[in-house]
Parts: sequence; structure tokens; C-alpha cells
Amino acid sequence: MENKIIEELVETVKGIEERYYRDTTSVLKRACRIFTTGAGRSGLISRCFAMRLMHLGLESYVVGETICPAIKKGDVLVAISCSGDKTRLLELVRAAKKNKAKVLCITSKKDNPLAQVSDYQVVIPVKKSIQFGNSLFEQSVFVFFETLVEYYRQKEKITTSNMVEHHTNLE
Repeated sequence: MENKIIEELVETVKGIEERYYRDTTSVLKRACRIFTTGAGRSGLISRCFAMRLMHLGLESYVVGETICPAIKKGDVLVAISCSGDKTRLLELVRAAKKNKAKVLCITSKKDNPLAQVSDYQVVIPVKKSIQFGNSLFEQSVFVFFETLVEYYRQKEKITTSNMVEHHTNLE
């Protein structure tokens, strides 16, 4: 059973188009600030990503946190949703766009409501899974983000020592 889950994850991650790493890096590099959001477990993955962005030295926020400032022109909202049809998430996207921010969605289909209203899309090619719910999507998004961080780090010549400087020292 456990090998099947790993096989699903490897197959899905291998199916992520290379251009998504390059294009997403470009979007993040141009952003003044980066905001992350998602519902349920996708929201937890968004928090992990916001932390890694901070480690890279990028200004990042998690939507809904008390220290989250107003989004504005020049900012990017990263919205994560497998289905791309969550009402609350779509409301956040509309609010971001109303305030002239760009939206990058991470989703499983390029034709869902979230992808249609986003400026940029990353499509995670999930197929039917033996796992409950959207576990395969969430795992794949996490691996995509970790790979993206390493891609960004190398492209921008950010050392792991630089990242450690941004890591919390209050643990």
C-alpha cells in the first residue's frame, strides 16, 4: 500500500510541467509582497510555502493572520485549491484583483473557476488516487513548492546560509 502512495506522488510530481518552475519564479521575483491562501489542508500547505518564501528573503504573509497587511498593486496572491471552486477562496481572489494585485493559482484543472480568474496558473496533474480526499494534490503541491524554492534559491544564488539568517531563532 505505502509503495502505491509513493508511486502516485512520484508520477504526479514528474508530470508537473517544467515551465511552471520558471514562470512561477518570475512571478515571485517581480512581486513586492507575496500572500498565500488555501482552504483546509491546502491552507496548511500555503503556510509552509509562506515560511519558505520568508527563508528566501521574500516578504510573505498568510491570508487571515493578524499581521497580514492590505494587499495592493505589485503584490501577488498565491491561491491553492484542487477543485478551484471554493466560494471563500474565490472571494479572496476577487478582493485581491479589485486591489490590483496579481493572482497565481495552484490547482488541478486549467478550466475551473479559480484558474479562469487567475493571472497565472500552475496545474498539478493529479489522477485518481487510492488516498482519501485531495491528499495526492496536497502532497504534490508541497513537493512542487519545495522544488520551486530550491530552483529559486539556485537561480538567484541564495545560499543556505542566507536562508538560515531568515530562519526563526525563537524556537
